[in-house]
Amino acid sequence: MSRERVAIVKVVEQRIDESLRQIVDLLGGLSDIVPRGSRVLVKPNLVFSPTDRGITHPELIEAVVRLVTGASPGEIMIGEGSADVYTTQGYRFQGLGRIAARYGARLVDLNLEEGVKKAVPAGLGREYIMVPRAVAESDVFISLPVFKLWGSSPLSLSLKNLIGLYGARYYGHNKDSRQRAGDPGYALPGEVGRELGAHQPSVPVSICAQNSVVETHLAIIDALEGGDGRGNWMRLNTLIAGRNPVATDTVACQMAGVTASEHEQYCLCAQRGLGPCTMDEIEVVGAGLEEVSFELARLHDNVLEMPVGFCLDLLSTGELLQIQRALHLYGLVEPGAPTLEERDALLAMLSEVLSSEGYYGRALAQCTDYARALLRIIVVEGGTSSSLVAIEKSFGEQLSGLYYYPSYRCLTRLGLAYAVDSATRPYYLVPEGIVDALQRFP
Repeated sequence: MSRERVAIVKVVEQRIDESLRQIVDLLGGLSDIVPRGSRVLVKPNLVFSPTDRGITHPELIEAVVRLVTGASPGEIMIGEGSADVYTTQGYRFQGLGRIAARYGARLVDLNLEEGVKKAVPAGLGREYIMVPRAVAESDVFISLPVFKLWGSSPLSLSLKNLIGLYGARYYGHNKDSRQRAGDPGYALPGEVGRELGAHQPSVPVSICAQNSVVETHLAIIDALEGGDGRGNWMRLNTLIAGRNPVATDTVACQMAGVTASEHEQYCLCAQRGLGPCTMDEIEVVGAGLEEVSFELARLHDNVLEMPVGFCLDLLSTGELLQIQRALHLYGLVEPGAPTLEERDALLAMLSEVLSSEGYYGRALAQCTDYARALLRIIVVEGGTSSSLVAIEKSFGEQLSGLYYYPSYRCLTRLGLAYAVDSATRPYYLVPEGIVDALQRFP
């Protein structure tokens, strides 16, 4: 029995184009997905923008459009129907106008599009869906959801990304404002839909209905970052892709420590023949799940400490070289230790040194008093819901306007704190064990 294939690729040093080509090749190549002359619609997740609760990274959107351009399609459209902001506002915040112009793509507001009536299979709560014309008339539909926890879904991934196809022209802003038309805190005059809302009779059922009438030809889950849907983020530098959205979501759930077959949304789609929701029916290629797994639920505790290897892998090779230089400068490696340049060798060596017994105590002894003060502020105020900007401000306030950056660099080059980039805000991680070492430092 053939199994659906899902690919996982780690993005190294944020080389998204390279990773994207790799993941598509693992699925059989782009030419098999995007025929020459076809009409392609790329659907990101921009439910609200700007936000820290999870939208598709614009760099991934551009990389996908750039890749599709190389397949010589007849037309490329970028389409979304945002729920809580106006779609065109989201496009502006994410710079999608510039991206579309650069590659000759067309931006489409799916909230305003005329709909094409598509019959829904029996038992899914409605007889038909008004599918936006741009979607209905496209030949290839590419979905770009985000890797995040969301309500009872339990994750908002490829299947749920199609909620954005319930256009406001028929279903209202917020997608179900007909049901709450009398609530001035929810529905505004002129924005109330006339069709049964997208949350009716339930979110899993309406998701299954939309996926029953719109085929996803390629789903690429944006796990460059992972989020808990509440504003807490972790850089993960991972892409998950497949040609079947149910299978792709099942693998992403497994990555997050969630069993898809235990949740209604995935079971309902599997029962309707839309794809498998158990891992034994799926072939995973590329990176192994054990390499990329991260339980998003732990973000509820505002993660600060992470394994040394995880932290180091988030850095560029140039940053790793700076740590290596500092280790030699401070005598934290054996005299005559080789100087490495290749990334994998650097990662292995630095992981070994920084995780060795007593390293944090020796490194803290090399810090200035100011750098140790900064580290204490990071431990108290840092984590995935804080930001480098907030830490810098607090440092200045507590140390009478002292210049922040020398202390920042000191912690960076000794591997005691890691500045992590995000689509929303940069933040700090610290390696496991540093909090205890700091408390014990004299």
